[in-house]
Amino acid sequence: MKLSNLLSTLDSQIPIAALDVLSPDEATIIEWLTTEAKEKLNSPVFFWNLGVSSLEQCLIAPDGGLVFKSVPEYKRPAHTDPLLFVFDYINNFDGVGVFILGDIHPFLGKNSPQMSWEILTRVKNLYHRLKPTEKRIVLLGQNIELHDSLLRLIPYCEVPLPNIGQIQDHFESYLVFLEESATEQDVTFQVSLSYEEKETFARAALGLTLEEVSDFLRLTVKERLSRNGILIDATVTPLIVEYKTRLLAQMGIELGKPATIPFGGLDLLREWLLRRRRLFTIEARKLHLPQPKGVLLAGPPGTGKSICAKNIATILNLPLLQLDIASLLGSLVGESEGNVRRALKTAEVIAPCVLWIDEIEKALSGSGDTSGVSQRILGNLLTFMSECTAGVFVVATCNDPSILPSELKRKGRFDENFFVDLPTELERCQILKIHLERFGIVVEGEYLEAIAASTAKFSGAELETLAAEAALLAFDEGRPQQVTLGDLENCSHSITPLAVTDAAAVERMQAWASTARRASSPVVAAKTQSLRAAKFRNMN
Repeated sequence: MKLSNLLSTLDSQIPIAALDVLSPDEATIIEWLTTEAKEKLNSPVFFWNLGVSSLEQCLIAPDGGLVFKSVPEYKRPAHTDPLLFVFDYINNFDGVGVFILGDIHPFLGKNSPQMSWEILTRVKNLYHRLKPTEKRIVLLGQNIELHDSLLRLIPYCEVPLPNIGQIQDHFESYLVFLEESATEQDVTFQVSLSYEEKETFARAALGLTLEEVSDFLRLTVKERLSRNGILIDATVTPLIVEYKTRLLAQMGIELGKPATIPFGGLDLLREWLLRRRRLFTIEARKLHLPQPKGVLLAGPPGTGKSICAKNIATILNLPLLQLDIASLLGSLVGESEGNVRRALKTAEVIAPCVLWIDEIEKALSGSGDTSGVSQRILGNLLTFMSECTAGVFVVATCNDPSILPSELKRKGRFDENFFVDLPTELERCQILKIHLERFGIVVEGEYLEAIAASTAKFSGAELETLAAEAALLAFDEGRPQQVTLGDLENCSHSITPLAVTDAAAVERMQAWASTARRASSPVVAAKTQSLRAAKFRNMN
């Protein structure tokens, strides 16, 4: 059911509906329901939850705001269960009314520890008894998951996050409201924004609710109030990005920063990405070309999968979102799945974007999970990947694909499964060069080739450590930014690669590579390898 169909659903003798809404927008939805019910059903709206002492009627004030007025006839006797009493009150209510019951879904929730069979059966009874009446119930809350016995009775609607057009309209209308309020207080209020700048602001605010946008604007107005009045200009756009970053971080979503370090090698992966970068353009959408779903990057730890994920966003020219599934795992049954759904919904509204899920096996392996949370999170993710058409490119990184569910690894789930192996000799040269240049150090190519030849089992992270150690050694000896071949050789001897300390795990990963596509071209034996080795020996 769509939100636009809610009132027609209630008007068609379906007496109870469930409305899943993010907490910041609950008041907005109640206000909308109050207006719509009056116009389309000619019905008053009442609100109740466990936090109010009485039933309240929802009214629209002359200034358009929402007010709550206590219903004097609602008198609950002491020591009476409040939820059962409100059910009885609605059942015996003589008249027309839409009753919004807030946050009662845990008592009706699937696998919820708070689920009550008495409350569940009362709701089922109400469903059948209210059908021939003009009384309706809307269950309002966040992360609603109803018991199986209610799924075919109660229609469910999830309130979507606003799109760019809705945010822009709200932004412009709220600026008018703020200007009127400032005028009443004899405060100068100036808006210096072009149409394009307003659109840029709206795009930057994608992922927020309208109420959160309003909160931001009120906060900005308070902070910008001065003797000269209030100025709203293009500088509010970076501020809304900072504001959104803080809010999304609380949901386990990080707005990733552009990659500062390019990845070395991985030519096959880079070529694959470059062929698909234009598929996220408006031109490709007009031609109805398929939107890429994403890639699974698997390989031993330290091979650069995380840096690669950040660079993928740069190559595709898309914003980067990092989803930390571990931080979304809640203590209550259903909370984790709800958090993941909300995060995926946020990514969808920000799309096109890259959604990076780091070390995905830790959340979806199911190891030690007796409650089935991992399986339900996996189901949410698989459904999202198969149904999302907004342009969310999922990049999942994994250190051990053997423990991933087979449903996630099968062909067609991701566009491609790439194996990121230990770097080849040529790639080790590139990686060392990149990291040394970060310290302002330039080393001759033949020196890099010599070190690359002697670090066959080093990962990208270990090569980064080697470059940093050599730079520190040179600095400590009074030779800043003057790294020698001997420095690199000495530091390499102090690093024991993971491929040596945990050789079995790396070999298992390399065995899995036969089922995936390699991110790098195969190594071609170089005829000059012995010459490079000779140079290395002579330069010590």
